Amino acid sequence: MVTVNEAKQLIIANTQLLEKQKCALDEALGRVLAEDVIAPISLPPFRQSSMDGYAIIHTDITQKGTPLTISGESKAGQADLPELKPGSTIRIFTGAPVPVGATAVVMQENTARENGTLTINEYPIPDGKNIRRVGQQIREGAVALGAGSLVSPGAIGFLKGMNMNEVIVHRKPKIGLLVTGDELLKAGDALVPGKIYESNSAMLAAALTNAGASEIEVKYAADDFAATAEALAALIRDNDVVLASGGISVGDYDFVGTALESLGAETIFYKVRQKPGKPLLFGKKDGKLIFALPGNPASSLVCYYEYVLPALRRMTGWSDPFLRALQLPVRYGYSFDGERDEFLKAKIEGSEVVQLDGQESFVIGSFAVADALIYLPVHQNKIEAGELVEVHLLPV
Repeated sequence: MVTVNEAKQLIIANTQLLEKQKCALDEALGRVLAEDVIAPISLPPFRQSSMDGYAIIHTDITQKGTPLTISGESKAGQADLPELKPGSTIRIFTGAPVPVGATAVVMQENTARENGTLTINEYPIPDGKNIRRVGQQIREGAVALGAGSLVSPGAIGFLKGMNMNEVIVHRKPKIGLLVTGDELLKAGDALVPGKIYESNSAMLAAALTNAGASEIEVKYAADDFAATAEALAALIRDNDVVLASGGISVGDYDFVGTALESLGAETIFYKVRQKPGKPLLFGKKDGKLIFALPGNPASSLVCYYEYVLPALRRMTGWSDPFLRALQLPVRYGYSFDGERDEFLKAKIEGSEVVQLDGQESFVIGSFAVADALIYLPVHQNKIEAGELVEVHLLPV
C-alpha cells in the first residue's frame, strides 16, 4: 500500500508525453501547446489611436486654447493618409492609423471645434499620448505563447489577431473503459431484485469528455475471469489508457487484478492509504497506462480526479497536472479514526468550504453538487470549525 503522495509521484514518473501534432486553432481550446508560438507579425502592426479625438504634433501645443487647422480624417481601416503638417490636426477614431508626423492624440472631450478650426483645451501633452506603438502588444519574432501554455479563449483571440490558424499540441490519448459486474443493468432494462443500474461508464465518460478526451471505447464484462481478461487485452491493445471500473477488490468475483497479471501487465502499485478509494491499482503494459478503479461510484470518481486526470493532463503537456489546491477555512468540525487519509466531497460557499452530507463511497448524489474535495491527511484527523484545510478544486 502506498500513500496519496507516493501514488501521485509514481503515476507522473511513469507517464510519458504523447506525440506532437498540428491542430487547427479553432479546435485547440483546452489543449496545451507542445511548442512555442512565434509571432509572425507585430501587434499592433501600425501605430494606432487608442481614442476618438485628433492627431497632433505635441510640440505645437504651447498652452491651453492653442488653435489648429483641421486638415483631414483617419478612420479604422484607412490606408491613404496625408502627412500631418505643423499647425494642423487630423480627426481620428479609435483603432485608426496615426498619420505620419503625428506624435500624440488628444481626446475629443478636451477640444472645441468651430468653422474648421480646433481649439486644444489641454496642456501639456506628452509625446506619444493615446498612441499604441507598433509591437506594443507583441513584436514580430517574439514568443507569443510558450510551450506548456493552455489554449484559452483569450489565447485563440490573440493568435487569430496575428492570422495564425494552427498550433502544435500533443495528441489526445485514446481511452478504453471496462465496466464489470453481474449486478449491473443497462439503461432501459427492467429493475429486478439484486440488480442496480450501471452508471460508472457514463460518469467516467462525462469526466473524460470534460477533460478533452475525444476517443472513448467502452466494454462490459461479466464477473468472469476469461471475459475480463479478453476485454482488458483488447482495450490495452487499442488504447493509450485503460480504466477498469470495479472488480479490483478482494472478493471472490473480482477478477481485474488477476486478469491483468495473466496478461503480463506490470503493477506499479496496488492500494492507496486513503478513504474512499483504497483498492486502486495502477499499472502498465506495452507503454499503456492502466488504472483499475473501485466499483463504488464516489470512490471511482475521487480516484479519477486525483490520479487519472493528472496522468491524462501530463500526457498532453500540462506542467502542473494536479487539481488546483487552496487553503480554506472549513465550516464544520470533523474527525475520523484510522490510518488512511480522507477525501471529503465539498462545496465552496463564500470564503469557506463546506463538507457535504453523504460521504459514503457508494453515495454519488453529493458529487452531483460538489465543486471541491477536502483532503485531510491522517495527521489532520480532527479539525475544528474555521480551521484551514487543503481544498482541491474540481474541473468545471
